This record gives sequence, C-alpha cells and structure tokens, in this order.
Amino acid sequence: MPFAEILTLTIAAAVAVAFAGALISGFAGFGLNLVVTPILAALLSPVEAIPVVTILGLVNAVRMLGGTWRHIDRREVLVMGLVSIATVPLGAWVLVSVDAALMRRAIAAVVILFTLVLLAGWRYRGRRTVVTHAVVGALSGLLNSGVGIGGPPVVLYQLARDGDPAIGRANLVGFFTILAVVTLASFAVNGALDGVAIGRGILLAPAVLLGTWIGMRHFSATSAPTYRRITMGFLLVISAVIVILG
Repeated sequence: MPFAEILTLTIAAAVAVAFAGALISGFAGFGLNLVVTPILAALLSPVEAIPVVTILGLVNAVRMLGGTWRHIDRREVLVMGLVSIATVPLGAWVLVSVDAALMRRAIAAVVILFTLVLLAGWRYRGRRTVVTHAVVGALSGLLNSGVGIGGPPVVLYQLARDGDPAIGRANLVGFFTILAVVTLASFAVNGALDGVAIGRGILLAPAVLLGTWIGMRHFSATSAPTYRRITMGFLLVISAVIVILG
C-alpha cells in the first residue's frame, strides 16, 4: 500500500477514534482518554500519542465546563487538582524513559484493570475527606502523564458518590481541565510536547468538539441507573478492544 494511503487511513482512524471518545465523554464526563490513548498509541507511539490525547482532553473538558460549572464541588476538585501537580512530572519522566512496547502494555493493563473493577461492582464506601481527595488526585496525576489515562482513580471515586450523577460528572470535568493543563505544562518542560503534537491536536480537535456536543445533548435526559449501565457497557467494549490490540 502506498505511503500516502497509509497516512490517510491513519488520519481517518484517529479522527474516528477522537469523535467516539468525545461522544462518550460528553455523555458520561469521562472516557475520551480511555478510548483514544490505546488506539492512538498503536497508530503512533506512546510518547507521540499521549501529548496529543492530553490536548484533546483539554479541548473536551473546556467545551464541557460551561454546562457543568454550577454542579462542581469546587473544594474537592481544587484539592485533587493541586495535589496532581506534584505527581504529574514523575509520570511524564516515565513516559519519555520507558520502552514504547512496554508502555503500550501498561496502557492496556490500566484500561483492563479499571474495567474489571467497575464490572465487579466495587465502589468506594469510605468517608470523603481532604486526604482521600489528595490520594485520588495524586494517583490520577501520575497515571495521566505516565500512560495517558488519569481517569480510573477519580472516576471510581466520583461514580461512588450518592445522589445526582450530574455532580460527579461535573467534578470529573473540572478535575480533568486542571489535570490536562498541568500535564501539558510538564510535557512542554521535558520536550514531549512539540509542534507536531500540537498540529495533530489541532487536526483532531473538530472531531472532539462535535462528539462532545452530541454527547452533552443526551446526558440531561438520562437517569442515574442508565448512566451507570451505559458507562459499564462502554468500558467492557473498550477492554475487549485493548485485549485484541495488545
């Protein structure tokens, strides 16, 4: 197959994956990184893909902020965001230092483990304190910059919240906005964020904006049980894809 055709197919696949991830994220408040990171890492390499995914995550989160801002628990999100600043640089160092093949397997392992935990019905039952906020923020910061998937700890934490799912969803959006900014700054310092990554992010941003918009339009009419069932089903599909790709 000619190189030009391969390049075109790669771009088309990346656009489709970015749209699908944003669609899920617009609805559930998370999912973009889980969908896009493993596939983009297979199309490119982890060190090339993760900065692009982080850019797309920021676009996705900023687009959602306007519709979720009033629901955010600002104290909880601020604690998680501030603590993540300390662990993001460590994850960024791991990203640029570890073998690409090993990183792909690590990405797959994180997604699969997260899916199995949710499918098993595990939920955090303890108290929600500044300490638990800080632990979740630290783990998410490390995972986000290291393997491009910082969602698992904070998603599990927010899905365990009782009451209106809009609050947990809004907290995810607020935290992911902070996390993306911090992670991109760390990538810029260690050289992982360059003009190529920014260009790829700009190329894929329209697909993310469209997917996010469609997903957000369908969230308000969804009940909490349906929200959780759809989220679980999505994660099951993604885990199967990761096993095949891995």
